[in-house]
Amino acid sequence: MKIGLINNLYKPYQKGGAERIVEILSNQLTDLGHSVFIVSTKPKTTKNNEESDVYYLSSSYSKLSQFSFTKSLLWQLTNLINIKKYRALTKIFRTEQPELVITNNLMGLGLLTPLAIKQAKAKHIHILHDIQLLHPSGLMYFDHENLINSLPAKIYQQIVKLLLGKFIVVSPSKWLLNLHQTQGLFKNDQTKVIANPLVEKQNLTNKLPNKNFIFVGQLEEHKGLDLFVGAAARFLDYTFLVVGSGTLEIKATPNLKILGQKTSEEVSELLNNSLAAIIPSRCYENSPTVIYEAAAVKTPVIAANLGGIPELIEKFGGLLFEPGNLDSLVMTIEQFIEKGVTLKSQPAAKNYATEIITL
Repeated sequence: MKIGLINNLYKPYQKGGAERIVEILSNQLTDLGHSVFIVSTKPKTTKNNEESDVYYLSSSYSKLSQFSFTKSLLWQLTNLINIKKYRALTKIFRTEQPELVITNNLMGLGLLTPLAIKQAKAKHIHILHDIQLLHPSGLMYFDHENLINSLPAKIYQQIVKLLLGKFIVVSPSKWLLNLHQTQGLFKNDQTKVIANPLVEKQNLTNKLPNKNFIFVGQLEEHKGLDLFVGAAARFLDYTFLVVGSGTLEIKATPNLKILGQKTSEEVSELLNNSLAAIIPSRCYENSPTVIYEAAAVKTPVIAANLGGIPELIEKFGGLLFEPGNLDSLVMTIEQFIEKGVTLKSQPAAKNYATEIITL
């Protein structure tokens, strides 16, 4: 079967977990014998290390956070009905003739994408990753939940609902699907909660005696990195590792190491040889990829009690702390050091791609 995968970012321009999920899905579909093509965006400056099997459409999406409020607002209005991207997608679909198109984050590609898929007479499955369809920022901070109930957000949601049409909706967490349905989206669509893929890691070094805690993610305010740094200052006998890139500048200390961006294989090795991964998010998370990556190497997780995170802690085991509360994080780390945590055994993983395409 010819299958198209669409996400607003893809390597080498990836930033977060959604891009990793698309890569895993592409690999699994290919292994199943399907013919796969990918559509994504790229900065307007072209690089030479782009993937050969990906259609890259030029977009300012990757620079959106740097725009002024006025420029960002104009960009968002254009993004809702992006005729240029719609025409580009229509041309790609004419060439590729997909039987199925699986969409992910559409910010930067426009909400006319479902129309282009419908006109191509392809089956359409959409995978939720965040709240971009409820608020253009895609972020909802703890204690700021009214963000998605403001008048501008409600108007935005009505426009989104009008443009999206009807398709099959997949959500990695019950929380995210329920949130969208509470706001009036996908109430009459076929929906399914399917956890993100847990990819077992092979040929890792044996777990070594260590005293490391690790943060993996974007170096941005909403990821709660300040809490991780604050915890490092309370546990000077332990090493705190920061893996990722972003706009925040973090100063290294004797027990706080800034490692920068790493490959997925390197992240797995670092997780494998850490006491625990800490996810201190200040915003509502759907289903953080790093929790799956930690579970794959049997490394415990200490995470903020937000969004879909509790579902994963229930599934894999781990500890939760009060969002945005450094003292709560510190007490939870102390509890972990004193008592540890029991990880839950997992049944044999289902093939994620098979679960998606048989809907």
